[in-house]
Amino acid sequence: SERILELSSFELPMENDWENLTDPILLSVFSYLNFHELNYASKSCKNWYRVAQDESLWRELSFRYLGSRFSRHDDSWKSELKRLTYHAPVHLHQTCESHVDEVYNVCFSKSGKYIATCGLDGNVKVWLFGPNTELLHSRQVVDPPSYVNYVEFNEAETHLLLNCMIKGDTGDQCLLAVMSIEKKFAVIAARQSWFPNFRGTWLNNDTFLNADVLAYFFSNDNIKLVACTFYEEDLDDPFLLERPLLDRLSDNNVDLRSFLEMERDEFRPHFVKVIDWSEWNRDSPTKRTEDSNDNEKVVILFQRSLEWDGVQRIVFYKADIDSETPSVTDPIKTIFINYGCTGVQLSADHRYIVYNFRGVCEDGDKSWYDKEVDMMVINLAKSDDKPKIFSGNMSLEYSTFISYFFPDASSDFIASGSEQDAAVIWDRHSKCVISKLPHHLQDPATQNGVSAVAFHPRDQEIIVSVADDCKLRIWMSANRTRHL
Repeated sequence: SERILELSSFELPMENDWENLTDPILLSVFSYLNFHELNYASKSCKNWYRVAQDESLWRELSFRYLGSRFSRHDDSWKSELKRLTYHAPVHLHQTCESHVDEVYNVCFSKSGKYIATCGLDGNVKVWLFGPNTELLHSRQVVDPPSYVNYVEFNEAETHLLLNCMIKGDTGDQCLLAVMSIEKKFAVIAARQSWFPNFRGTWLNNDTFLNADVLAYFFSNDNIKLVACTFYEEDLDDPFLLERPLLDRLSDNNVDLRSFLEMERDEFRPHFVKVIDWSEWNRDSPTKRTEDSNDNEKVVILFQRSLEWDGVQRIVFYKADIDSETPSVTDPIKTIFINYGCTGVQLSADHRYIVYNFRGVCEDGDKSWYDKEVDMMVINLAKSDDKPKIFSGNMSLEYSTFISYFFPDASSDFIASGSEQDAAVIWDRHSKCVISKLPHHLQDPATQNGVSAVAFHPRDQEIIVSVADDCKLRIWMSANRTRHL
């Protein structure tokens, strides 16, 4: 009994001393905890809460999870770590299945209400986004081996622009087609596109952009950018709505108007995006004060050299799409690069344009594309800023050809597809990789490249991805998942 009394009298002060541990001792103990454990410890008492807020602890946790290159963007290291772990879309929320072959592209509508996908099976599918995303409609636009490799909603969410590759006995054709959501997802207009990777884009709700490059190959004419305005007032007949895509080429429901000529040179048009002139350089200290109208645009064109290993360039043209005669104009900005482009995307707020590039390696008379994939982010709102380069994405191998996978950008994050079974997400401010979203298959020997990603236009804590395994995946942050 005396021994028990001695132990009791010795242990009681030790229990009370937990509240009296000095700050250096608590900091040393807390340094072994991860951020979840540190949060739990901070709820024990007021003293532990005070010590657990020490910036040195959260700085070390940030370096532990994000790397020593990471630099703080928010006011505190704790809020920074929370932004990049709790508010980053890194948790798989839903997997949607309907395609029967590789999915090539994905996009949100402007409001985020709809998602569109397309792929090697020749289908275009529109999904109704929500806590439980559902397939709204599917349309077999072309039959395999033909396929659809690009989709884009217009601003009003009434139509989709499609880029279709038609395989035939006499050769391949590339078509730009318009699908009407209001006309039971029927294709209502189509025009031939002479270069497959131009892919087109919307100029406004009833007009899309095409390039007249036929003259480029068969004459000395300049390249013309053409505004294609379509009409659908006579398309109420169900039979007409079900006509094959190629039959649409003979329809007279598209007005063509050249609005910009580019002088003939050693480059041909590739990917294209368009923003309003009022959005160009809007954050610059020397922001323009002159008035602009909705028809003045900045056309952003990636141009590929005619030489396989030649220098490529990104050119920015100012143009009025209502001009009665096309103007021959010099670019307002040009960026020269020695890379092959694997994909491009314009951010939903039109502040950034993002390119995936693979460098060209040379050894004597031999050339090939590097395995490393660099991402270039250009600030359109402040055009004098130097483009930012993000690294950390890799192709499977060195090659003499390019596989396309598309990136996207939000206010805080950059993301991209990849050949290596994962979508990659970077912090836009520190340029560090914060997560690789896994797309592994059960068979580890089978590759599952991620073709494209897209952020929700109104919520950067949601991102979608499509891959070779025919699936649409929806990813959310822990914050969004908790609220659901």
